[in-house]
Amino acid sequence: MMRAAGMVMIVAACSGLGFRQALLYSRRIKECEQIARSVQLLLGEIRFRHLPLEEAMRRAGMVESGPFAVFLGRLAGRLSGCDGGSFYALWQEELEVYLGQSLLGEEAELLRYLGQQLGQFDLEAQLGNLSRFLDQWRMQTEELKKQEERKGRLYRYLGVFAGFFLVILLM
Repeated sequence: MMRAAGMVMIVAACSGLGFRQALLYSRRIKECEQIARSVQLLLGEIRFRHLPLEEAMRRAGMVESGPFAVFLGRLAGRLSGCDGGSFYALWQEELEVYLGQSLLGEEAELLRYLGQQLGQFDLEAQLGNLSRFLDQWRMQTEELKKQEERKGRLYRYLGVFAGFFLVILLM
Protein backbone atom coordinates (compact mmCIF):
# COMPACT_ATOMS: atom_id res chain seq x y z
CA MET A 1 0.00 0.00 0.00
CA MET A 2 2.79 2.43 0.92
CA ARG A 3 4.64 1.53 -2.23
CA ALA A 4 1.62 2.32 -4.41
CA ALA A 5 1.13 5.65 -2.62
CA GLY A 6 4.78 6.49 -3.23
CA MET A 7 4.44 5.68 -6.91
CA VAL A 8 1.37 7.87 -7.24
CA MET A 9 3.21 10.70 -5.48
CA ILE A 10 6.18 10.39 -7.85
CA VAL A 11 3.93 10.54 -10.92
CA ALA A 12 1.99 13.47 -9.42
CA ALA A 13 5.16 15.39 -8.54
CA CYS A 14 6.73 14.95 -11.97
CA SER A 15 3.46 15.81 -13.68
CA GLY A 16 3.15 18.90 -11.49
CA LEU A 17 6.61 20.05 -12.55
CA GLY A 18 5.69 19.67 -16.22
CA PHE A 19 2.42 21.55 -15.78
CA ARG A 20 4.18 24.27 -13.80
CA GLN A 21 6.71 24.82 -16.57
CA ALA A 22 3.89 25.07 -19.12
CA LEU A 23 2.09 27.55 -16.85
CA LEU A 24 5.19 29.76 -16.72
CA TYR A 25 4.99 30.18 -20.50
CA SER A 26 1.39 31.37 -20.33
CA ARG A 27 2.25 33.80 -17.51
CA ARG A 28 5.15 35.12 -19.56
CA ILE A 29 2.78 35.76 -22.48
CA LYS A 30 0.37 37.61 -20.20
CA GLU A 31 3.24 39.74 -18.92
CA CYS A 32 4.27 40.55 -22.51
CA GLU A 33 0.70 41.56 -23.33
CA GLN A 34 0.57 43.81 -20.26
CA ILE A 35 3.82 45.49 -21.33
CA ALA A 36 2.39 46.04 -24.81
CA ARG A 37 -0.71 47.70 -23.33
CA SER A 38 1.43 49.94 -21.12
CA VAL A 39 3.67 51.02 -24.00
CA GLN A 40 0.61 51.58 -26.21
CA LEU A 41 -0.82 53.80 -23.48
CA LEU A 42 2.51 55.60 -23.19
CA LEU A 43 2.53 56.17 -26.95
CA GLY A 44 -1.02 57.54 -26.84
CA GLU A 45 -0.25 59.89 -23.97
CA ILE A 46 2.72 61.33 -25.84
CA ARG A 47 1.03 61.45 -29.26
CA PHE A 48 -2.41 62.76 -28.39
CA ARG A 49 -1.95 64.63 -25.14
CA HIS A 50 1.53 65.90 -26.04
CA LEU A 51 2.77 65.00 -22.57
CA PRO A 52 6.48 64.90 -21.80
CA LEU A 53 7.94 61.44 -21.35
CA GLU A 54 8.06 61.68 -17.55
CA GLU A 55 4.38 62.63 -17.22
CA ALA A 56 3.31 60.07 -19.82
CA MET A 57 5.12 57.35 -17.85
CA ARG A 58 3.48 58.50 -14.63
CA ARG A 59 0.00 58.38 -16.19
CA ALA A 60 0.63 55.00 -17.84
CA GLY A 61 1.84 53.66 -14.50
CA MET A 62 -1.33 54.87 -12.79
CA VAL A 63 -3.80 53.63 -15.43
CA GLU A 64 -2.36 50.16 -15.99
CA SER A 65 -1.76 47.55 -13.34
CA GLY A 66 1.00 45.02 -12.94
CA PRO A 67 4.75 45.01 -12.43
CA PHE A 68 5.56 46.94 -15.60
CA ALA A 69 3.18 49.73 -14.61
CA VAL A 70 5.01 49.90 -11.28
CA PHE A 71 8.28 50.08 -13.23
CA LEU A 72 6.97 53.04 -15.25
CA GLY A 73 5.69 54.80 -12.13
CA ARG A 74 8.98 54.33 -10.29
CA LEU A 75 10.94 55.54 -13.31
CA ALA A 76 8.73 58.62 -13.61
CA GLY A 77 9.29 59.37 -9.91
CA ARG A 78 13.04 59.08 -10.34
CA LEU A 79 12.96 61.29 -13.42
CA SER A 80 11.13 64.04 -11.55
CA GLY A 81 13.77 64.02 -8.82
CA CYS A 82 16.61 63.58 -11.27
CA ASP A 83 19.67 65.72 -10.76
CA GLY A 84 20.78 65.65 -14.37
CA GLY A 85 21.69 61.96 -14.65
CA SER A 86 21.14 60.16 -17.91
CA PHE A 87 17.72 58.78 -18.73
CA TYR A 88 19.24 55.52 -19.92
CA ALA A 89 21.12 54.99 -16.64
CA LEU A 90 17.89 55.44 -14.67
CA TRP A 91 16.05 53.18 -17.11
CA GLN A 92 18.69 50.47 -16.69
CA GLU A 93 18.62 50.63 -12.89
CA GLU A 94 14.84 50.39 -12.71
CA LEU A 95 14.76 47.75 -15.44
CA GLU A 96 17.12 45.51 -13.48
CA VAL A 97 14.81 45.76 -10.46
CA TYR A 98 11.83 44.92 -12.70
CA LEU A 99 13.58 42.01 -14.42
CA GLY A 100 14.51 40.57 -11.04
CA GLN A 101 10.83 39.79 -10.44
CA SER A 102 9.85 39.20 -14.05
CA LEU A 103 9.39 36.08 -16.15
CA LEU A 104 10.84 37.67 -19.27
CA GLY A 105 13.68 36.02 -21.12
CA GLU A 106 15.08 37.29 -24.38
CA GLU A 107 12.34 39.95 -24.48
CA ALA A 108 14.36 41.89 -21.92
CA GLU A 109 16.78 42.92 -24.66
CA LEU A 110 14.00 44.76 -26.45
CA LEU A 111 13.25 46.68 -23.26
CA ARG A 112 16.92 47.59 -22.88
CA TYR A 113 16.98 48.80 -26.46
CA LEU A 114 13.84 50.88 -25.90
CA GLY A 115 15.54 52.59 -22.97
CA GLN A 116 18.46 53.54 -25.21
CA GLN A 117 16.12 55.10 -27.77
CA LEU A 118 13.77 57.02 -25.49
CA GLY A 119 14.48 60.44 -24.11
CA GLN A 120 17.17 61.33 -26.62
CA PHE A 121 15.34 62.74 -29.60
CA ASP A 122 12.43 64.98 -30.49
CA LEU A 123 8.77 64.06 -30.20
CA GLU A 124 8.43 62.47 -33.64
CA ALA A 125 11.52 60.31 -33.14
CA GLN A 126 10.23 59.10 -29.76
CA LEU A 127 6.86 58.26 -31.27
CA GLY A 128 8.60 56.36 -34.07
CA ASN A 129 10.77 54.48 -31.59
CA LEU A 130 7.76 53.51 -29.49
CA SER A 131 5.85 52.37 -32.59
CA ARG A 132 8.76 50.26 -33.82
CA PHE A 133 9.18 48.80 -30.35
CA LEU A 134 5.50 47.84 -30.24
CA ASP A 135 5.75 46.15 -33.64
CA GLN A 136 8.81 44.16 -32.59
CA TRP A 137 7.25 43.37 -29.21
CA ARG A 138 4.07 42.05 -30.78
CA MET A 139 6.07 39.85 -33.18
CA GLN A 140 8.08 38.54 -30.22
CA THR A 141 4.86 37.85 -28.31
CA GLU A 142 3.37 35.98 -31.27
CA GLU A 143 6.51 33.85 -31.50
CA LEU A 144 6.27 33.19 -27.77
CA LYS A 145 2.66 32.07 -28.21
CA LYS A 146 3.73 29.59 -30.87
CA GLN A 147 6.48 28.30 -28.61
CA GLU A 148 4.05 28.02 -25.70
CA GLU A 149 1.73 25.91 -27.78
CA ARG A 150 4.50 23.49 -28.73
CA LYS A 151 6.61 23.54 -25.59
CA GLY A 152 3.70 23.71 -23.18
CA ARG A 153 2.35 20.43 -24.46
CA LEU A 154 5.86 18.97 -24.47
CA TYR A 155 6.48 19.98 -20.83
CA ARG A 156 3.19 18.49 -19.70
CA TYR A 157 3.83 15.19 -21.50
CA LEU A 158 7.44 15.05 -20.33
CA GLY A 159 6.38 15.56 -16.74
CA VAL A 160 3.84 12.77 -16.84
CA PHE A 161 6.09 10.36 -18.73
CA ALA A 162 9.07 11.14 -16.51
CA GLY A 163 6.95 10.24 -13.51
CA PHE A 164 5.94 6.92 -15.05
CA PHE A 165 9.53 6.28 -16.08
CA LEU A 166 10.76 6.81 -12.53
CA VAL A 167 8.04 4.53 -11.18
CA ILE A 168 9.06 1.80 -13.64
CA LEU A 169 12.72 2.22 -12.68
CA LEU A 170 11.91 1.91 -9.00
CA MET A 171 9.82 -1.23 -9.40
